[in-house]
Amino acid sequence: MSAKSIVLVNSFFYTFSALLVRAMSFFLLPIYTRFLTPEDYGITNLVNSFNSVAIFIISFSLYIAVVRFYTDYKDDREQIKRFYGTIIIFIFISGLAFCIIVIIFRYILIRLIIKDISFYPVGFMALFILLFLSLNTVHQNILEGMQQGKKLTVINFIIFGSQVCLNMLFIGIYKLGALGILLATLITNLGYSLFMLYDLKKNNLITLCIDIRILKESLKYSIPIMPHNLSTPIANFISRLLINNSSSLSFVGLYSIASQFGSIIDTVQASVNQAFAPWFYDMMNSCNQEARKDVVNFSYSLILIYSFIYMVIGLFSQEAIIIMTNERYIIAWTAVPILVIAYSVKSIYYFYVSVLFFYKEASRKLFIATISGSFADIIIAFVLVPKYGMYGAAFSFLVAKVIVVTIVIIISKRYDDIGFSVIKMIIIIIPSLLFMIAGLYFSYTKYLTVFSWINLLYKLVVLSAYLVYIFITNKKNISIIINSEFIKQIIGELKSKNFKELSLK
Repeated sequence: MSAKSIVLVNSFFYTFSALLVRAMSFFLLPIYTRFLTPEDYGITNLVNSFNSVAIFIISFSLYIAVVRFYTDYKDDREQIKRFYGTIIIFIFISGLAFCIIVIIFRYILIRLIIKDISFYPVGFMALFILLFLSLNTVHQNILEGMQQGKKLTVINFIIFGSQVCLNMLFIGIYKLGALGILLATLITNLGYSLFMLYDLKKNNLITLCIDIRILKESLKYSIPIMPHNLSTPIANFISRLLINNSSSLSFVGLYSIASQFGSIIDTVQASVNQAFAPWFYDMMNSCNQEARKDVVNFSYSLILIYSFIYMVIGLFSQEAIIIMTNERYIIAWTAVPILVIAYSVKSIYYFYVSVLFFYKEASRKLFIATISGSFADIIIAFVLVPKYGMYGAAFSFLVAKVIVVTIVIIISKRYDDIGFSVIKMIIIIIPSLLFMIAGLYFSYTKYLTVFSWINLLYKLVVLSAYLVYIFITNKKNISIIINSEFIKQIIGELKSKNFKELSLK
């Protein structure tokens, strides 16, 4: 297959696997919420938020280097083996050191940061999960760098299936609650770490060593990216800490449920962007004005699709949470619309940030946006969360996204104003949010914690009215979506006989 074909097919795999895993997790909510209390959900969410921060600290963002430097070393088998071996050994040593430091200062950390969570066994188990997870992420990035999307997708499904089975065993049969989720996660990641070593050895891709030259070169590339990688996870973690410290772990769990609904939007956007970005770069490299016009028009069409997704999730999250969870979780839906608005703002980010990544010099300035947004997120959360709980966290998240998008737009326009119009993007987004707000009127005023067929029927009428509106006002964008070369390329590649040639080796 051509390089372009492999990119397209792998992008499909990434998108498909991410969406399917997210959907499966979503539909398992009725089971999880039956056996887990909001407090259990709060514990697991805090652990996951902590690990999402610590994993970049342990690795020094070397995951980015794994993908980037493969292109430099791929023609030298011995060099690539030493490269992978060096990264894995370094992250393992770094992870051990991090875990030892946390254990030594555990009492200070618990007193100053996390209350109501015992270090043994929850915190201790979380550290082991972190250690193995950091190693497994290396393997994921190795496969991504080698463009083995199909193999990566299969592995992700196996991991997800194993995790679900163990979760059901530990929380359904043994009634271990949050500890059961953590134990299942630990076993899954330990098993994956063993598989990683076996797979790399089998394919002659690793020499366990520390090559100082390779390590220095990799760290020189990855460390400057750390602020960008860390800023958002830190802000999310602090928001949850503030909710816990000002309210309780139960409210952390409720916010976790709301965030899970909101993150569906970002999963769609991020997955589509994996496919959009390579196509965008190709069109930009063509130096063709007509190609740039196609990029702009198709971007508006994608935002139209995103807007419909916002509408559906914002309107019907209440019914979904009522049906899929028990009464302890129902109030979580009230924070979802705020998160929907935040992710609707973020949709603009994905198009302008593609410009930054296209111009390498511009990509180095991305941290300005992410750090500024995360800093605002933390400051506003400090002010609002103690008084408004999860709603304060959701609002601070919204403000952060506005700041990040604004800065990214300003920076990208300094390098290339390819024709994107923020005003046109907002004009596409705003009607969906207005229809959503109108559709939620009775949910907030009359049916806050109860299911109502009348309310559901009203929402369906509002949704139908929105569909009629976008059909009348966006015939051109709908036509672009159906006839776009981008979509035709992906469908054509997936139908081609060469599809089977994507190697699993």
